[in-house]
Amino acid sequence: MTICDVSTDTAVLADELPQGLDRPLVCRWPTGKIPAGIVIFCHGLGANGREYATLSHDWAAHGYFVVHPTFDDAIEVVAAQSPELGLNPADDLRRWVTLPDVRAHMHHVLHAPDSWVRRVKTVGVILESLRDILAATCGCPDVPLPIAIAGHSFGAYTSQLLAGVTADLPDHSPRSFADDRFAAAIIISGQGRDQQGLRDGSWDSFTLPALTITGTLDRGANGGGWEWKSEPFSQASATDQYLAVIDGGDHFLGGFDDDDWRPANPAQAAAVRQITLGFLDTILKRDNKARAALRATSDHIGDCHLSFQYR
Repeated sequence: MTICDVSTDTAVLADELPQGLDRPLVCRWPTGKIPAGIVIFCHGLGANGREYATLSHDWAAHGYFVVHPTFDDAIEVVAAQSPELGLNPADDLRRWVTLPDVRAHMHHVLHAPDSWVRRVKTVGVILESLRDILAATCGCPDVPLPIAIAGHSFGAYTSQLLAGVTADLPDHSPRSFADDRFAAAIIISGQGRDQQGLRDGSWDSFTLPALTITGTLDRGANGGGWEWKSEPFSQASATDQYLAVIDGGDHFLGGFDDDDWRPANPAQAAAVRQITLGFLDTILKRDNKARAALRATSDHIGDCHLSFQYR
């Protein structure tokens, strides 16, 4: 797939935040034209809205307005709110996963239903405020634009909830957070059954077109492997479902999140960019050529080997 050489603009909204948002939004969009669609990207546990910039720039260069919130579980936010952890919020905290006490605390955050709900509410505020966000950034007119929800790891869980997956919350019957303003979902290193309230039947009402991406070395917080990570695809009965499993890909799929303290695999990261862009063009732009190219994905993209399925 050809990568267009199109510049993008970036803004960090801090002083003009919509009511209900506590932290800056990072926004990117194509220069000089109305976006073809909107993507709200949800970061993983401990990450923040400044990460995943390479992926975001690529989407924006190809016509999408991308919004990156920073959730309450960003490690610098957790450090400030939990001084007992002994972390300085101003330090480089990207290696928090190597600190046993901090890792245990973050594992608790990941499995706390309040954390799930706060993330959903944050995305809801963004949806309600899109007109103001667009006016403060690209300045495009108020035209109906299709919207995708996307995310990595904990962000993939947030994406699943907003796309229509039901989850069991304590003292509640199975609950849906589905938002019909979304037209598509991207689930990168997501979750399957028996974690975070997901179970048999959680995907029965999941009807949005969705792309699930994982790797053969990808592991969940409780140890689930790539087959478990693929369950958002295998458990959903809806059409327009896509699954890419990257050979040798771990939880960070070649470093597509731009967190450069881990070993990188540029071919894997490039494959993530190509597949996600093809999916966005297929669903949000309704581009038949993009659909044909996506469905023709072979067992390799450049030097990255993978398996690919769709229905």
